[in-house]
Amino acid sequence: MLLLAISTSLLVLPLSTLHAANTDTTSWTKLANMPTSRGGLDLAVVSDKIYAIGGSNNDSDLDINEMYDPVTDRWSVKTSMPTARTGFATAVHANKIYVIGGSIDDNLTGTVEVYDPVSDTWQTLASMPTSRADLTANVVGDKIYLIGGKIYLNTSPYYTQTNVNQVYDIKTNTWSTNTSMPIALQGHTSTVIDTKIYVIGGSRQSLSGVDTSTSTLQIYDTETGKWSNGQPLIFPSSYGAAVATVGDMAPTKIYYAGGFSIETFTDRTQIYDVEHDFWSEGPKMSSKRAYLGVAVVADIIYAIGGLDGEKWLNLNEELKPASYGKVPPTIEIISPQNKTYKNLQIDYQVNKAVSWVGYSLDNGPNITLTKTPFSIDNIPNGPHSIVLFARDTLGNIGVSKTVYFTIDQAVPTITVITPIQQAYNTADIILTIIVDKPVTQLSYSLNDQPEVTITGNITLPALPDGNHVIIVHAIDELGNLGTSDEIAFTVSTFPTFWVATAIVLIIILLTSGFLVIKHKKISNNLAIEIPENLAE
Repeated sequence: MLLLAISTSLLVLPLSTLHAANTDTTSWTKLANMPTSRGGLDLAVVSDKIYAIGGSNNDSDLDINEMYDPVTDRWSVKTSMPTARTGFATAVHANKIYVIGGSIDDNLTGTVEVYDPVSDTWQTLASMPTSRADLTANVVGDKIYLIGGKIYLNTSPYYTQTNVNQVYDIKTNTWSTNTSMPIALQGHTSTVIDTKIYVIGGSRQSLSGVDTSTSTLQIYDTETGKWSNGQPLIFPSSYGAAVATVGDMAPTKIYYAGGFSIETFTDRTQIYDVEHDFWSEGPKMSSKRAYLGVAVVADIIYAIGGLDGEKWLNLNEELKPASYGKVPPTIEIISPQNKTYKNLQIDYQVNKAVSWVGYSLDNGPNITLTKTPFSIDNIPNGPHSIVLFARDTLGNIGVSKTVYFTIDQAVPTITVITPIQQAYNTADIILTIIVDKPVTQLSYSLNDQPEVTITGNITLPALPDGNHVIIVHAIDELGNLGTSDEIAFTVSTFPTFWVATAIVLIIILLTSGFLVIKHKKISNNLAIEIPENLAE
């Protein structure tokens, strides 16, 4: 392993960057020592077991793989890593440990090997494009981000820091390059919270070959591909190690332990409050050391191995935050959201095991939720609010954000303008309707026939003569179904009136003609019967 001559620039800090000691922690506690003393190792956690892999001691690179069980405080030996090395980075995905890069007998490598703790076997994968050591690895989704590190130069001092940011796609076993880190570093450390990678401290080498520790905090957003800066470390440091508590048993914070700071090895613990962008000092480790590994299990921090400047260490100690076990559950309402619903269905997610979950509707009493999702009926129409509560096994109670929502079970009201209850002398009938609210579906049924979907007012073409009945249905965006009144109407396209009128006229004409003819006959008969004497 290459030991570096490291110096630190003295900085004059403004008052706003000075920090008091953090009183929210206990002290470091020694545990069972690691079987093999070493530094330049890295730690990985799978199923709450800590795997201490590789490293260096007495100028010899190691392939050792030792597992620590925090529950039993015991160590066991596992299958060795195929490639002995130091200064590499590890990442865990799907319960497998990826070991990437590093130094082999002072030669930089891009070798990638993956360890399966279940089968206790190793496999070699596609190598990293840029061979380097003293880099960091973090998993976000199905990708591993390899950032910074030490690369070779062709001239003295023959190595320097890099800002390269290469991404390994676990699913495809391929590599790509992302946005470079603004400040090139080696000997830095990093940890990930949600989708952001926090790159902390590190060193920069001058042309004379002397490394200078830094206090930078560079934050990479994997969703946007952009970098930003956070509050710097209290004390510049390199070759320390960092992990983040996840908020289950202790508040979400980043713990930076040890390293090389102010021209000496350090036992300091620096704690970063992610929410408030603030560093504070925590309790000191039992020994000054750099090139150590740190891990977190159930929000307890473990610091293992390292170099104190004179000897390789097998020291194993833990730090349990003073607020440990006092963190309430985080409960998030999935349903309802700030929307309008026909019926209320409650669904949620919580970040830890809980013994009880309940809700309060409209500031009413707390009611226990027995399952999820959970449906509540008979909620009146109108605006409402809901809050969920969760209690963990230690009695801590978490409260969700209040969600405001609306219940709407009112069916659409449909008014049929035309047709109306009357007779029409046309076969084409116009259907005109008015609906009192937005709807997603309109349809009608004519004479008990199957529903016909429409988008608005239409003409019902070529209806046969006779009686008809039409009903219109409407469904709103919540599924409420409205039905119009039945409208009965008649279609009569045959000219009955005019035919009847013509028949009456014909009858009148025929009757009139008959009377005229009869009158003439009577007149003629009278003329024939006149006596001759009267005729004279």
